[in-house]
Amino acid sequence: MNDWEEKVRVRAYQIWERQGRTGNPFDHWHEAEEELRAEEAGPSQERPEATVEEATPAEAVEAAQTAAAGKGSSES
Repeated sequence: MNDWEEKVRVRAYQIWERQGRTGNPFDHWHEAEEELRAEEAGPSQERPEATVEEATPAEAVEAAQTAAAGKGSSES
């Protein structure tokens, strides 16, 4: 068994446990492959690192005002 298959096997087992030790093993295997591929793809497919939630209130207001000012100047 190669390293990838071992990772998938372990993740499929975790999924089986997470789902109450029920379900189709083939579905668990497929879901495990999808989860691992998504993790390997990295954060580029997820939300960007800088988010509004991470900004201070003052930074969020400033960003909103800057965005609004940029939209207003392009409509003229």
